[in-house]
Amino acid sequence: MVQKVGRPWDILRQLSTPVWFFNNSDCSIYINAPLMQRILADRSSYSLADLGRVIHPNDIEHVRELLQRPGGDAFHLNYRLKMNGEYKWIEDMIAPLYAENGRFIGYTGQSLPLSSYKEELEDLKKSVMEIGESFAANAGQSFFDFLVKYLAKVLQVDTVIIGELTGSNRDQITAVSMFHKGGISKRMTYQLEGTPCEEVIKGKECYIPRGAYELYPNDDMLVKNELESYFGAPLLNSNREVIGILSIMDVGLKKNGPMSKALFRIFADRMGNELSKRHTERELKHISQFDSLTGLISRNYFKDLLREELANPRQLHQKLAVIFIDLDNFKMINDTWGHERGDELLKQFAHHLNRIFARVNCVISRISSDEFAVLLLGRKDVDHAREKAEDIIHSMKRPFFINQKEYYSTASVGVAFYPQDASDEGTLLRYADAAMHKAKRKGKNRYELYNTYMSVEMLDEMQRKQALHHALERREFTLHYQPQVCGLTSEIKGYEALIRWNQPLMGLLTPDHFISLAEESGAIIQIGEWVLKEACLQVKKWQLEFNRPDLCVAVNLSAEQFADRYVKDKIFNALEQANLDASCLIIEITETMVLRDFENSTGVLEELRSQGIKVHLDDFGMGFSSLNYLSRLPVDAIKIDRSFIKQIGSKANDVAIVSAIIAMAKSLNLQIIAEGVETEEHIEYLSQKGCHDYQGYYYSKPLPVASVRPC
Repeated sequence: MVQKVGRPWDILRQLSTPVWFFNNSDCSIYINAPLMQRILADRSSYSLADLGRVIHPNDIEHVRELLQRPGGDAFHLNYRLKMNGEYKWIEDMIAPLYAENGRFIGYTGQSLPLSSYKEELEDLKKSVMEIGESFAANAGQSFFDFLVKYLAKVLQVDTVIIGELTGSNRDQITAVSMFHKGGISKRMTYQLEGTPCEEVIKGKECYIPRGAYELYPNDDMLVKNELESYFGAPLLNSNREVIGILSIMDVGLKKNGPMSKALFRIFADRMGNELSKRHTERELKHISQFDSLTGLISRNYFKDLLREELANPRQLHQKLAVIFIDLDNFKMINDTWGHERGDELLKQFAHHLNRIFARVNCVISRISSDEFAVLLLGRKDVDHAREKAEDIIHSMKRPFFINQKEYYSTASVGVAFYPQDASDEGTLLRYADAAMHKAKRKGKNRYELYNTYMSVEMLDEMQRKQALHHALERREFTLHYQPQVCGLTSEIKGYEALIRWNQPLMGLLTPDHFISLAEESGAIIQIGEWVLKEACLQVKKWQLEFNRPDLCVAVNLSAEQFADRYVKDKIFNALEQANLDASCLIIEITETMVLRDFENSTGVLEELRSQGIKVHLDDFGMGFSSLNYLSRLPVDAIKIDRSFIKQIGSKANDVAIVSAIIAMAKSLNLQIIAEGVETEEHIEYLSQKGCHDYQGYYYSKPLPVASVRPC
């Protein structure tokens, strides 16, 4: 019943029962003398801003919101009031007051007997005990299902929802578990806009004792079921971020006392912990199954899926193909452009693979740094696998764009089949990898199908890896020397030291059979140091023996050696041990080694040259031959790569490159040395272009020490 009065406080303040009045015009709360005495108040009125003096901090916002609503029906208000220095739960019956003309004046509030909480308190104690037992007995989804059913029973409501915040814009709730009309369901999606849940995800409780479906006419759930009451609480993670909601709804008017709300909050707190744990477990699972950079499936998860597919009975009469892909020269990208651009290339290549295989039943994985694998499913012939391998190769003719710059790359691809090549996931993946490496050895930018000979090659490589561990201590390495000749005088200016491995079971091996293995194992540092010392000692002997104090020796540094922080000390130590003048030592490096860390590299080279050591840039033309970088490099000479020299007389483009390199070197006042000189035609062309220093089979192949003659 609506109460219409003139000056309400003049009447209410005279009552003998504790009562208060909220004046809507000045937003102040007035309390009469009995209430002042009961709560030991030091004033007879409070503004909404002063509620913290008498009301628990967690209840202030709730009280303010209810009092600032413009009238309506009578309702119950539960909050904690400070009395004798302690907070105690109070339940007030609130009634709106109106003036004679119908204008809303405010609210009056009167406390109900506290005895009404006793039964509710006993129910709360019982529920807390039962909740504790359920925590121990249930886990995962069963825990959520138990809780919604239990909460519906205890609070006597029709609907309970535990939902997690989902959607790209966090604009919907997806039910983890929902109890509705006696049944449990999950995965229902609940849009937030225009619903009371929209208020809850802001981090506040929302309590609507009646008229919920009328207040939110756009909430299909409320309207369709004519749900009268709603109570929702946010579910928070350890960072106090909203990750979901717990809400109850019912067709009837609900007067939830403080004990019922306390029980609801206990559930909400526990649900927040459980939902946060669920999120963490899901994230950890995702991390273990997917590559964080590309979003593709991880190596271990790929192997699990492959194992499951091979074990599937329907697979008995079908073939599977595993395509193994490696980006060629990816290390060069990282060394030259940095890891950020390298990572960007990997991400773009992953998208590239997704486009190529968009309409194919397959699984795509990033196996390692620059290696990828594709499992083709449901194919009965090898032609489809060949076709997709060719698609990968041909598609790489289009550039990738990184920081608005074009980058062209190639790929090497290997393919293995089930069941003809292997019957288990580990072997199948290993054979596809072996086929890919075969493609690399045959020049890259191609694909190879696995065959049994590759297994022999893999076994041979493994044996070489094992034997390499003891090669240095067993003195199995030796040096061969190839002369560097001045074409104008035919005089030998020096020798390049080239390592060989005299392996007892495999014979004399050239560097292409073991240097990459040494780099993988880390043994290259020790091997390189041995080469440096041995070469310095040998050329010193020849200087004395041949009476050639000007004779020089050139030693190649590996990328790992050059990156060694002690490389300068090791070089100077080798010179000192051999008593060799620094001007007789030539250090050969490559462009990519320098560009890995340009500033540090130039510092090292400048210090070496300051002591008289010469620096030559080896394999020039095979890397990123930038005039800008070259002009800043502290080097004495460049060596034109043998692949270009070999084309003299055949390919016009490669000959033009040789001519351009010579012109570039001359403009920078650098010495030019041509590697791989084998014919008179090579000599004639190079001489015409102004290059007069040569190294190659035209003069001599690399020779063991015993075969070198006085010069």
